[in-house]
Amino acid sequence: MFYRYLLIFCFGFLYCNAQQDTLQPFYKTNISKPDILSTHSFGVFTSRLQGHFEMTAQKKSSVFIGLKSGNVWSPPLLVYIPKNEADRVRVRTYNWDQAHRAFDENTIEKDSFYIANDGVTKGFNLNFNIYLAKKHELIIDFRTHLLTSGKSIFSILTSDEFIEKFHENIAGGNDPFDRKVFGFNKATINYVDRNSNSMTINNGDFFATGIKTSYYYYPGLFKRLSQNFKVNFGAHLGANLSKYNSALDLGLSTNAIKLYKLNTSSQINVGLSVGVLRKNIIDFKSTNLDFGTNAFIANLESSLEYSFKTKQDVIHAFGANFYLQSSLNKKEELDYIIPIRHPNAFKSWGQGALNLYKNINYWSFIYSFSKKNTTYFYVQQDLTLNNNPDIQTGVGYKFSL
Repeated sequence: MFYRYLLIFCFGFLYCNAQQDTLQPFYKTNISKPDILSTHSFGVFTSRLQGHFEMTAQKKSSVFIGLKSGNVWSPPLLVYIPKNEADRVRVRTYNWDQAHRAFDENTIEKDSFYIANDGVTKGFNLNFNIYLAKKHELIIDFRTHLLTSGKSIFSILTSDEFIEKFHENIAGGNDPFDRKVFGFNKATINYVDRNSNSMTINNGDFFATGIKTSYYYYPGLFKRLSQNFKVNFGAHLGANLSKYNSALDLGLSTNAIKLYKLNTSSQINVGLSVGVLRKNIIDFKSTNLDFGTNAFIANLESSLEYSFKTKQDVIHAFGANFYLQSSLNKKEELDYIIPIRHPNAFKSWGQGALNLYKNINYWSFIYSFSKKNTTYFYVQQDLTLNNNPDIQTGVGYKFSL
């Protein structure tokens, strides 16, 4: 798959050079990027941050509509967390998959949680980009999600069958994650947190609805250094409206973008974003589920885009984006958790819990074309297998008002 994207990038570069002498110079002041946040079964319940790679506030207000599809899977898993330090010390002497040998379930004092993920999550985004002033911009983003079995034509690349055929014929081997054992095309997410609050999401259920308001300020720094390097700062307030997590999140971000002109018709843009989110700064319900023991989530995002303009005034852009997020659970707890294997699970049976203690990261490969409006397509892959979803695809459309 990587080589396919490399060929596409090379074709775009050659196509651009063939037309450069007949085009008027163009100057692209952003990196074209739809909503690329993953459909992680826990992450969707918070107002996560992502890069905003714009050199200036948009002069016209605009609307973005996005649809994404991600396959989430981890076999049923029960996890115990010892409360006493003496028990934790004993558990630390075992590997995680043998930790159950260190204790007597009937006598140890413990917390526990249960998790099982299966289905294709559809994410829907609608956001309004509102021009406030020369250096000020406001974005209001609405999100919701739908759990499906993945049998529709809109889930071709994210269906269980496609993923397992890829594993079997290209990389991974025969059923490396026990999908076949539990059956294809099912849709259920079950979670019971350590406070005994429970969540069940079934096929056809909408969930994880929320609204996020982002304010961006463009200070005009570094003018003397370069006109092709810009920075903006963001402040974010998210309202999570799900019955499983009704709360406010608060975040801050810094975004930088650098432009490199190749010739009159093509350029390369490089972006870097850093953000931090305080989850559940205000809880509206005492029964909110615990979607991670870390109160703060940090993210780092880098983006590289090659773009060119054709004779027909169409701008084509090819982008590669890397997103890194800090773990949802505190990493030190991983040393003494006690996962209990489901009797039918043998391969990667602990991933549903282990991945909550690892940094989340994924690559997104994006193609967009623009004239008056912009259309986006992307495919996303977690190459380190540290989080759900296994694969995610997305489309988007943006138009000015």
